[in-house]
Amino acid sequence: MPTSPPMTPRILFLDDNVRDIGGHYLELASLLADGARQLGYRPQLITHASLPQRDLHLRGDSRLEPLEIEPRFEVRRMENWSLGVDGPSMVQRDSRGIPIGGSVFRRIRQSVNDFLCRPSRRPRAMLNAWSSVFADSIRRFAPQPNDRIVINTGGDFQILALAHAIEELERDGELAPMTIHVLFHFAVFESTVTERAVAFGRQVNAAVKAIERHRIHLHATTESLRQQLNTVGVDATAVPYPTRDEHHASTSSPSTAGTKILLAGMPRAEKGRDLIRDLLEAIETQYLRAGRFTWSMQLPEKRWQRMIPPSLQAACTPSASDQAEPDTGVGMEILRGNLTSEAYHRWLDTAGMGLFLYDPDRYVARCSGVLLEMMIRGVPVMVPDDCWLADQVRAAEPSGAIGWIYQSVDQIPQLLSTVEKTLAETTANCRRHAKHIAAYHSGKNSLLEMGIVDHTSSSVRLAG
Repeated sequence: MPTSPPMTPRILFLDDNVRDIGGHYLELASLLADGARQLGYRPQLITHASLPQRDLHLRGDSRLEPLEIEPRFEVRRMENWSLGVDGPSMVQRDSRGIPIGGSVFRRIRQSVNDFLCRPSRRPRAMLNAWSSVFADSIRRFAPQPNDRIVINTGGDFQILALAHAIEELERDGELAPMTIHVLFHFAVFESTVTERAVAFGRQVNAAVKAIERHRIHLHATTESLRQQLNTVGVDATAVPYPTRDEHHASTSSPSTAGTKILLAGMPRAEKGRDLIRDLLEAIETQYLRAGRFTWSMQLPEKRWQRMIPPSLQAACTPSASDQAEPDTGVGMEILRGNLTSEAYHRWLDTAGMGLFLYDPDRYVARCSGVLLEMMIRGVPVMVPDDCWLADQVRAAEPSGAIGWIYQSVDQIPQLLSTVEKTLAETTANCRRHAKHIAAYHSGKNSLLEMGIVDHTSSSVRLAG
């Protein structure tokens, strides 16, 4: 008798941070989903419950048209209770979120801090809410042997919630072994290993051990983060962070007259929000009003005035969120609010150079999706030293400089003179390097580097 064709394997992606079209959480999910389809899987995505309500452009976003989405999570930003650099936790917790590490004094202090949060943001409440959605999602998904589960934005606190969820599932009855991949993005420590970082490692390893009947694979989106995890005793593999290769910068020769300095993404504290005003004041007369450069950035709809000097605020009048409003007399181009994927990528295509005012301590081991988006376009970049961004610029130097590295924001005005002299040569180098970025930083390659099997092959292979 003829045998039935095998069921198409699936990958269930989960990310509580996906709640609008802006930012890189949805971009990461869609790129991984694209990679899953290229490897022969049917992708599904669990997002924050507010995703359909928050954005009227959602149905028109091309990234989501072929993707099955279930908006289910009621909590987000689980890293807010991390022991890494992005969280305030002081001691190790168990899978219920109860402090168990450190001295008695530290545990009491942590418990008091937990209690002082509003009830829905207390760590035990967030852990229970996340694990409940994960467990229910697994029941609905009903994973088969070739199916895979990927937590797109993971960390030490998510691992606790994962362990808690699997404990709940196993109490329900027999649970077949699952293969789960967790992507770590955020640094564990800054320049030196701290007591909190050591507790981070213990917390992750204890949770992984509690669910060792399942295959749990931990991954870091940078090599430096993998090394940090290894330093605190956590075994992880480094995988490339994916970026989109659908849009390309113009192939015409660049002109230094009015070169566009583009700051992509909505300004945030760790992305230099508080540095913008002083830098604009420093370059306004010499570079912007003189027509040598144009400053291009997104601004929020409200409370943007603190980032812009009074002399330039007239150039920041409200406009549609997918249209820039250049003022050639001032050298400013402003986009307002979140952008659709298409509008965002069209904007990136116009960059003459990408400027990054990122905090190097926060990005010492953390990947920047925006940097990769610039590099895949062949756009030169200016980045801070002593972080992952500078590492990427230096790594390309043997085949030609692709940007400029500064030690202090105060150096940027002087560096812009160097940009004018070297932009054409640097852009040519960048366009050659972009081919490497496109091949290595794809969603398909990210999944392959994670060990997920290519099911487009007709040969029988061992499951990853």
